[in-house]
Parts: sequence; structure tokens; C-alpha cells
Amino acid sequence: MQRRRFIQTSALLTGLAALWKPETVSAWESFDKLIDSPQIPDEAFWKFVRQQFLLPEDYTYFNTGGLGSSPAIVLETVYNEMRQREITPSPAIDMEKWLNTKKKVADLIGAKVDEIACTNSATEGNNIILNGLPLKAGDEIITSTHEHSGLEIPLLNLAKRSGVVIKAFQPDLQNGLGNLERIDQLITKKTRLIFVSHFTCTTGQQFPAKEIVELGHQKKLWVAFDGAQTAGNMPINVKEIDCDFYAACCHKWMLGPKRTGFLYVRQALLDTLTAMNVGAYSANESNLLENIYTPYPSAQRFEFATQNDALYAGVGTAIDFSNKIGVTRIWNHNKMLAELFIAGLSKIPEIQILSPEEEKYRTSLITFKVRNKDFREFAASLTNDRYRVRIVPEGNVNGIRVSMHLYNNQTEVEKLIDKIRTLIS
Repeated sequence: MQRRRFIQTSALLTGLAALWKPETVSAWESFDKLIDSPQIPDEAFWKFVRQQFLLPEDYTYFNTGGLGSSPAIVLETVYNEMRQREITPSPAIDMEKWLNTKKKVADLIGAKVDEIACTNSATEGNNIILNGLPLKAGDEIITSTHEHSGLEIPLLNLAKRSGVVIKAFQPDLQNGLGNLERIDQLITKKTRLIFVSHFTCTTGQQFPAKEIVELGHQKKLWVAFDGAQTAGNMPINVKEIDCDFYAACCHKWMLGPKRTGFLYVRQALLDTLTAMNVGAYSANESNLLENIYTPYPSAQRFEFATQNDALYAGVGTAIDFSNKIGVTRIWNHNKMLAELFIAGLSKIPEIQILSPEEEKYRTSLITFKVRNKDFREFAASLTNDRYRVRIVPEGNVNGIRVSMHLYNNQTEVEKLIDKIRTLIS
């Protein structure tokens, strides 16, 4: 009976896979049929999802926290849009398509379209926030010691350039809400901004975002998040979090083209945040002879100059792809793999798990190290065996990070655990 079901499932998968070609009109239809079919076991479903990527079968990619892989249908969208641009070149953005992508981004994070700006990366969004707020010498910004260089370096640059003071707390990995207390202890009358990652790139710790915002707003502070490790990884609603700013990239967990991102700015703060880099598309009205410049009334004021809008069309397709599966389903899948990995690591005496002790604050990024072994050399050994992981020198964590996403599966995680055991022995 099981064998018969396996044969039927394999036949159905093969048939659907044949339909799932980016250039065919039936691509989305075939995916819908797969998702809605009760005949497809969960394992077979995720295997089918994996087949939509160019990742080689013998290459286990565990570094979505560094850069994601785009599904074939996203690549096809970008190719077709760029090809059309070469047939009929135009420096102008196709505003209808541009706004359509921003609408999809806004829906993804629970924002309004007018609150979304397209950027090149989370780093660019972080810079827009830091350089655009009315901060002066002596003003204080609170962050953590576990920030990615995309936030850490803009913070240090701002401090060097303008004299603001950066105050950093060491994350509490035993008690997630303990981070709230650590932030509170750093707040003074000179504090103006709290700016941390939603998920840290170091240990994958989820900071209590809503509670941080509540604390910050009680103290009359702005609160911003770097969402590079969050967007596309788990469901987000910036209105529920109630943050003021949220910067993210589309080329990690969102599976979009490289060098794409977005910035959320609370509508009430659009005039508080000054656009430091402007150009075509930034102004609602401009006239040099009459000395007139009026910023665009939405977050579009932070966009400027000629853009490769084919990349952002790809972002829209990437969001469609994730939405067909379901972001919540993706998050549950990723978390399941992460907890499976944690459980396996915990049985290896030589392993020290560096990610949070509380499951509530763990995510799909798990970091560990092997006692008495150099973390760089150990990570290199895994990579040499076709297990792509990432070293974590940030914050002196000195560990190895494994990121689980929708193209990973239980078998890969179990093989990685076995490989770690083998390398240790």
C-alpha cells in the first residue's frame, strides 16, 4: 500500500514538475494544484519546492542568512523585463509595475504603499534612517553588540561624522525579555533612538520587538529595526509591532534578485526623516529658476535616479512565490528544521550551542561552535564537503551559523549533524 502511494506521489510530482516552467502560462496553476492537493505528503511538497531552484543536488546550502537563492520563475521575470528594456530602452520607471511591487511589499509587512521606499539593500535603508533623522552631537543611539556590519558601520560612521554617541548592550541569550531591561538601563535624557536587528545575524536571536517599541515610545524615542534576517522568513506586521522604521533586503529570505531591498517609514514621520540623497522621482515639484523643491508626499522621496526596475519586478514575483506557499508555512518549516538541528547538536558533547536557550526567541538561524576547535577551520571543513555555512566573528561570537529555509529539508539537516560528528571524531 505504501509503495503504491509512493509511486502515485512520484508520478504526480513528475507531472507537476514538467508543468512548472517559468516560461509557461500554467506555472502558477500547477503550483496551486500541488499546494491544494491532499495527496502530496509534506516531505514531497518541500522536495518539489527545492526543484524550483538552481541549487545543485549535491550542494547543501545553509547560508540564506547571507544570501538567498532565487527560484527560476524570478530569474525568468528579471530576464524578460531586462530583455524588453533592451528592445525599447527607456530611462523612465514603469510606474504602474513599480507601484505594484511596492504594494506587494507593503502587504507582506502590513504597511501602506505610501510608507514603502524601494532601496538597494537593508544597509541603504539603515543609512537613510541614521543620516536623515535630526540627530546632533551628544545625542545617544542604543544598539546591540551583535549587529551586522550593515548597521554597525553606518552607526560608527555617523558617530565619527556628527558626534552622536553609540551605546551598545550585550544580548541576553538566556532570557529574551532580559534584553528589554538591558536597553532600559542604557536610556538617558540624551537618548533619541533605539536601533537593533529584529533577528540578529550572529545567533539568530529574535529580539522582543513589540516590547522594545513600547519601551521606546514611553520614553519618547524613535525605534527602528534592521529586518534583513526577518522579511520573507516569518510573518511581519509593522503596525502590530508599532515601530517607526523598518529596513530590509529582498535578496535573502525573500528570495528576490540581488541588490534589492525596501524601507518602511511610518507615515507620520515622513517629514521628520530628511532625504539626504535625492534626484529624479524624489520630488513632487522642482524648479531651479524659482528655487522650488517639494519632496514627494510618500516614501518615494527616498528613491532617486535611474533604476533597474527589472530587479524589482523580480521582487514582486518572489513575493508571489512565497505567498503561494504561505509565509507562515515557510516559517513553520524553517523553525522545525532549526529545532531538529538544535536537538541533534545537543546530543554531541563537544558542541556548544550559542543560539538562545528559550525556543520562543530562537529562529531559523542556529549558531554553534566546537570546543577546542578553531571555528574558521571547522566551517571550512564543512564547506569543503559541500555544506555551505557561515562563520560568525561579529560580537566575538566566533561560531558557525546554519540558516534553514524553504529549499532545505530534514534529510539535509540530519546529514549535516552526522557530518559534524564525523569531523569531530
